[in-house]
Amino acid sequence: MSNIREVAKAAGVSTATVSRVINHDTEGRMTEETKERVWAAIAELNYKAPAKNIKKKSKSLRQQSEGTHFKIGCIISTDKDKYSDPYYLSILASIESEAARNGYTVPFIATSKEIEECKALDSFFPALDGIILMNTLSPDIYSYIKRNIPAIVGIDTSHRDIDNIIYDHYEAASLAVSTLAERGYKDIGFLGASPQDSTLEDSKRFRGFLGEMNSRGLTVKKETCINCHWNEDECYAGIKKLHKKKALPRAFVVSSDLMAMAVLRSLYDFNIKVPEEVAVMGITNIEMARFSNPPLSTISVPMTEMGMVAVDALKERMNGYKMLPRKISLPLEVILRSSI
Repeated sequence: MSNIREVAKAAGVSTATVSRVINHDTEGRMTEETKERVWAAIAELNYKAPAKNIKKKSKSLRQQSEGTHFKIGCIISTDKDKYSDPYYLSILASIESEAARNGYTVPFIATSKEIEECKALDSFFPALDGIILMNTLSPDIYSYIKRNIPAIVGIDTSHRDIDNIIYDHYEAASLAVSTLAERGYKDIGFLGASPQDSTLEDSKRFRGFLGEMNSRGLTVKKETCINCHWNEDECYAGIKKLHKKKALPRAFVVSSDLMAMAVLRSLYDFNIKVPEEVAVMGITNIEMARFSNPPLSTISVPMTEMGMVAVDALKERMNGYKMLPRKISLPLEVILRSSI
């Protein structure tokens, strides 16, 4: 009868690894390929594991045949209710759909704010095989996740040691300016937002706006470039202030569709015609942008595809893919409607 050392040699692993596989020890990281090699060696050598472990293995195989797979989580970047931000909701819907297609479950969804405010992370996080981050986390929280969750993929985060699915924020604003400029608009303002605890100049979108304006020889007026801190009420107040001073530009590039829709509402309230008097260009292409008044022109961010690619990358990592972190950049598209 074969022994555990012979199984380990046949599988090319240590006896400790064989023991962990037999006992379904999930504490250490181990690829599915390694597990399969061990079980193949056990079968080939007719190694007789203890009865209780054979029973566990049979249960595991039965679960796999019934479609039980990985459990994954998501962390959303929003200060609002996790189900109220249409941008993240679109990505999340895509993640859940793609996860279901692969037979995965998504038992954990939280905002970065919820996690940062949590005082007991061990009780906050369930056992997960992988997680998708939609925000850059603080070093302490990120270190905790790295220690406790085997596979991590980011969507537009600054964490460089994981795969990231991104779009080019600089290019998005640059495209918005060029779209307006090619239609004859020269006096263009910017309503945007900066990363937390930073200035508008730190925003990639604002730098893209400035770069395209300068490359076209267009004047940038400081008073028409406003940091709205991702707050629609601040957008409304900014338009009101410019209107009162009679300093509204001929067009605006706005960092998100939600803020752009707040701009449209404020212009409507002040009896300013769009686009006859002021044109508005958003960024993201959320579903409701088609139904604003007038329908909003925007730079379309591939939200559905970002969720799909994130799940696909996470699947690879959960299955043992060990290559260097990747940055996968998805393309943008100009969507022309009636606001310009």
